[in-house]
Amino acid sequence: MLLIYGCSTGSNTTSSENKSGKAPVLLSQEFIFNPDSVKHVTEKASPAQKAESRKLFMNGLDLLVNKNNPEASIEYFKEAVSYYPDEKSYSFLFKAYLATNRLNMADSVNRVNFGFLEYCDALFNDALVYAAKKDTVECINALSESVRTGFSSGEKVTKEPLFDFVRENREFQGMVVANFGNDELMRKKLYAHYLKSFDDITLPFELKSDSVAAFNYDRYINYDFAAFVPGMEDQRFSRMVSQEYMAIGKFKLSKGYAIIYKAIEVMGDTLNPVTTSIITYDSLGTVVSNSVISCFCSPPERKSCVINPDMSIYITELKVSWQKDPLESGYSGNTITSMVETGKKKLFINPGNEVVEMPEGKESVASAEKAESLR
Repeated sequence: MLLIYGCSTGSNTTSSENKSGKAPVLLSQEFIFNPDSVKHVTEKASPAQKAESRKLFMNGLDLLVNKNNPEASIEYFKEAVSYYPDEKSYSFLFKAYLATNRLNMADSVNRVNFGFLEYCDALFNDALVYAAKKDTVECINALSESVRTGFSSGEKVTKEPLFDFVRENREFQGMVVANFGNDELMRKKLYAHYLKSFDDITLPFELKSDSVAAFNYDRYINYDFAAFVPGMEDQRFSRMVSQEYMAIGKFKLSKGYAIIYKAIEVMGDTLNPVTTSIITYDSLGTVVSNSVISCFCSPPERKSCVINPDMSIYITELKVSWQKDPLESGYSGNTITSMVETGKKKLFINPGNEVVEMPEGKESVASAEKAESLR
């Protein structure tokens, strides 16, 4: 049963008002955590009830903020919402319960907050409660949903002490970097996790023509690392993911790293296109270059490549012939009869970690770098 007391004037004034001179409560204490009750009475508050609520709120705020006594502030905030259940009083009541580790009560207050706050802000409060409970999964889920639905304060996420227990979590780092990429420390930590997910490879490294179509789904690149793979972020939030990404390996550059990965088009029926790319990064994990170096481009076309210790990259373009015309007979049971070289392309990784074309007539990286310096 909802207890509502109207604030009356004149001949309708209650005897309790006459004796005390104080406005009656609008909502009894037993109903201040009931969202439906709060919603029903909020607009019924009189000026006198709002004034009484404001006075109690300021007393609670003084205790919570100035005197660092959240426990004592709780009763003032509770009494404030009984006179006028408004957003600011519930918000600070939530903070007080959180500060005193009364997490079930904080959660109860936040159920009411969903009626006052933006949805994303109430979800952020949920994440705080889960963080205080050290519930990693639910904390990150609530925080991710909060950000997805519009929460935009990166500072609140990166500086909130309650989130300290998940700062080393890869999924948390991925969410922060993807949405608040200016957090340099978090980006560095995530980049370190990203590099660890790639095996080290030794140069020379070759992708032969008969392996360019191979794709190992067990070696997929986690979408937590989307910030480091151009185009992957778009796939992460797409309703119809059209590509999957596979880690191949990494090798050290003089100042940074290069990683090699494959991407497969998953929308086709058979013999889906597979591209192999090399991404180079500076020492902070910023993408410098992203270049396709081999592919199963289509059934009649593919490219193989070799990456050499001197940072040169040789790409061979091939035309594939099939025993039967694939357009008439398809590829099932069909066999390749020949692969003929149709062209070559030479690239190299320059000292700035850029993947660039080898200048015409240059056969080595040293001569290519010299030609670049003379431009």
